[in-house]
Amino acid sequence: MTFFPINKQLTDYPHISQSFPLDITINQIYRHFPAHRHDFLEFSLVIEGSGYEVINGIKHPMQPGTFTFLLPYQIHEIFVSSPQPLRLYNCMFGIDLFQAPMVWMDFRELLFSKESLPSYIHFCGKELEWMTGMLAQLHHEAYNRSGLWRNCLMLAKLTEILVRFDRLRRNGEGAKPKEESGMSSVWPIIQYIHHHYREPISLSGIADRFRMSSSHLSEEIKKHIGMNFIHFLHEVRIRHACGLLASTSMSACDVAEEVGFGSLKSFSRIFRATKGVTPAEYRKRCHIAETDERGNVR
Repeated sequence: MTFFPINKQLTDYPHISQSFPLDITINQIYRHFPAHRHDFLEFSLVIEGSGYEVINGIKHPMQPGTFTFLLPYQIHEIFVSSPQPLRLYNCMFGIDLFQAPMVWMDFRELLFSKESLPSYIHFCGKELEWMTGMLAQLHHEAYNRSGLWRNCLMLAKLTEILVRFDRLRRNGEGAKPKEESGMSSVWPIIQYIHHHYREPISLSGIADRFRMSSSHLSEEIKKHIGMNFIHFLHEVRIRHACGLLASTSMSACDVAEEVGFGSLKSFSRIFRATKGVTPAEYRKRCHIAETDERGNVR
């Protein structure tokens, strides 16, 4: 029997704003959190308890101070070994938060580094104190502040947290990475699609580039991502289109061209099939939600 992990998307969480896709919570895991993957980024910091996490088949310990950073579509699962629950901060956020060109130049190194970097590091001492304080501030800002400056401060704190983590793991503070099973051959292809989704890419073209048969590539993508190539490409393009519709005044025609669709007609058709609304309706909903957020304390 083939096992397929749960697929999650930010749109599965209706309380998360599509115009500013960031959410931070404090959660408890009592025994086991089942294998799943998602289209967004996530990090966690363990506060109490212990156990271990399996990411793409690689196991690492979890204990107070363990900070884990998860990329889109990495399959991960958590097991608790302590008598008390595993208590941890979880922060989920969309790639679209880092659209500004100068920010994206650095941020893509976090996503698509050519180096083999660990998914986690262990904070202790003053570093743990700093990280815990930053997460507490981010959490407080998310749930206890009014609209003015809230998003700016949350993005600034998120960026600083990710920079601190990445600098420390590049300096050797994290565990030495191991060879990943299964996903290792597909991840460069996922990276390539994320880099080139604006271009007229095809399954056969990518298969030639990575010296694979189209049928084998199709099977690997379906196996590890849970959808076929064209659905995955559409998902990446539509996700970025959502960010542009929510955060810019670009016309639907310009958005379609920017994210790689050949025509406004095909963009509108695929957008509606994916999101259940037209691009114009989606933009209107985002603006209404953003207005509500500015006027209310979360």
